[in-house]
Amino acid sequence: MDINDIMRMAGQLRDQLTVAQKEVGNIRVKGEAGAGLVSVVMNGNYEAVEVHIDKKAMVASEVSLLEDLVRAAINSAASKIADSLRERVGDLGKNMGIDISQFTGGDKPNSSGG
Repeated sequence: MDINDIMRMAGQLRDQLTVAQKEVGNIRVKGEAGAGLVSVVMNGNYEAVEVHIDKKAMVASEVSLLEDLVRAAINSAASKIADSLRERVGDLGKNMGIDISQFTGGDKPNSSGG
């Protein structure tokens, strides 16, 4: 491999990263807590774009429980975004012939599996 090959690969990687960054903004995942009493939809930029709280969860004497459910739904959505990003970066690396699992914490079970 000579310098021209390396420069060509760097250009391809840059182009693929640009596309991947645009795609990340379009990711939408839903995190839920309390058997769906609270849900949060988050985009790939870790921005909450929707929040739903079922009226059953709105009990004045249970505010701390509701706060825990909101926090859990946000954390669930954020974890799904991280998994999705990790997978996309892994795919990008594979396309370039690079195993990047050692840089991203290795293979991790999919959180949606249970």
